[in-house]
Amino acid sequence: MELRQLRYFVRVAELGSIGRAARELEVVASALSQQISRLESELATRLLVRTPRGVVPTPAGTAFLRQAQLTLRHAENAIA
Repeated sequence: MELRQLRYFVRVAELGSIGRAARELEVVASALSQQISRLESELATRLLVRTPRGVVPTPAGTAFLRQAQLTLRHAENAIA
């Protein structure tokens, strides 16, 4: 698991859209989706449900989102 994957997941979950997150993060949507899939594989659980209107966190995704946000804050504090 990489901090980059956490950043990607958090932004996708917050925006509810892989496309919008990709534009904001300045990455290709397919690469972003692939990183989320790798994270889900590593955790052996589905974090997001893809729908025609975007993405919605699963219950596991919601719990992971809180922890990922906290981890990113800690990493930013450590860097500062």
